[in-house]
Amino acid sequence: MVAENVPESEVKAADRPTAGPGAALLYLVGSLVQGLGLLLIQPFAIRLLDPVQWGQVSTSVVAIQVVVVLISAGLPLAITRLWFDRDDGKVRSRAMYGFLALAAVLFGAAGALIVAWITMASDGRVAWPSVMSMLAIGLLGPVLGAQAVLRAQNRPLAFVALSLVSSVAANLAGLGAILLASASATSYLVAYTAAVALAAAVAVALVRPKTPWRVHNVMRESVGIALPLLPHTGALMLLTQGAVLLLAFLAGAVPAGQFGAVLIFALGPLTLLNALNNAWSTRLMQAPPGTLPGLLHAVATEALLASAAIGVLASAAASAGSIILTPSPDQLAPVARILPLVSVGYGLFLVATNVVYILEKTRAMSYTTPLILVVVAASSVPFATSGNLSAVAAVQAAGFILLGLAYCLVVRRQTPASWPLGLFVILLAVHAGVVATLSLFPPTLFAGAVEIAVVGLLILVSGYAKLKKIR
Repeated sequence: MVAENVPESEVKAADRPTAGPGAALLYLVGSLVQGLGLLLIQPFAIRLLDPVQWGQVSTSVVAIQVVVVLISAGLPLAITRLWFDRDDGKVRSRAMYGFLALAAVLFGAAGALIVAWITMASDGRVAWPSVMSMLAIGLLGPVLGAQAVLRAQNRPLAFVALSLVSSVAANLAGLGAILLASASATSYLVAYTAAVALAAAVAVALVRPKTPWRVHNVMRESVGIALPLLPHTGALMLLTQGAVLLLAFLAGAVPAGQFGAVLIFALGPLTLLNALNNAWSTRLMQAPPGTLPGLLHAVATEALLASAAIGVLASAAASAGSIILTPSPDQLAPVARILPLVSVGYGLFLVATNVVYILEKTRAMSYTTPLILVVVAASSVPFATSGNLSAVAAVQAAGFILLGLAYCLVVRRQTPASWPLGLFVILLAVHAGVVATLSLFPPTLFAGAVEIAVVGLLILVSGYAKLKKIR
């Protein structure tokens, strides 16, 4: 599967500078390009395919994303952390990457065979969209593993390139297939999977994995990390998107669809923060012993400020966005304004979980996130039953605030003076005040444009003042 010698490029990677603002900007731009590319592809694909075929494509792509996150079970961040371990860290990191890649490929291949056999036995024909989805899931394992090492090596351009090939290029290939071959879900997903296979090949070429069973204890270590993180991974996914399922079960398809139409105002900020966390995690994990507390305070401050800026700007975009995305802006603009309140809590959570990995306290994740999910779900039930979408959004935002604080508590004993919780409270209050102020204005395109311009200008002025003060 792989060569045993460490490539020269990997040796040089150890001397790369710490991930800083430039790397963070590259990750952020890559995430924006990725999101924009997908938004530009969808309107064409949805019109070229009939509703049934588009439904299969949409469901398959979402299923691919969800299952890949679940089966990776936190290993990518563990691979990044392991890279900086002085005890053969780079070798063990590449071996854990090999474990993730091999496990994912085997899972995808087995899943494809099982799906093909079941659908052939029951319907007399193979459900090729589902088979292709399973293969794509398996092929994304090497991509995630390679990206974990690239993040540790501070190679954001290669990281972003893999992201764009495995997502935007894959969906673009699907669009080309339904234009040039046949307007079917099968054509789309065959082309999609072929592009993902290309991304997997590029990933292995960029970062060569190591055979996991040839490195002492790596397979056992990988399983030991992955199994406890499965509950955390599933719970986190439900915290981000589970409100739609809860509304569908308790209030029906219409409220669920309405909430889902503006959920992008929560998922968008979370996606951008995940991109920035590629730089934050690398800075923290490669910190020399003894320097973590001071660096952690600086990174946490940066993360909270970035989270607040992204969240406030998303709230300001709610009026215009709800008019463009939904037929009911008067009803859904208030929901869209509230949802970005998840951002500051999520920013704190991201930094705290990096420290959880550094301190090797990942077992706490197996119960912390599920407990928060239980609290959020129980609190949401009465509001979801009555179809109160604004209250459901507020509970979701409160859940992410609790999540960030909970993970601070997990690591605070080892990092007691590193958390700017006063700033955390101030930024939450500012964001809540902005949401309350924006609620005074009607959801019109003109008002929405003015809100975006004013809030964006205030963020730029504040950022400039902060940079000037630092200099």
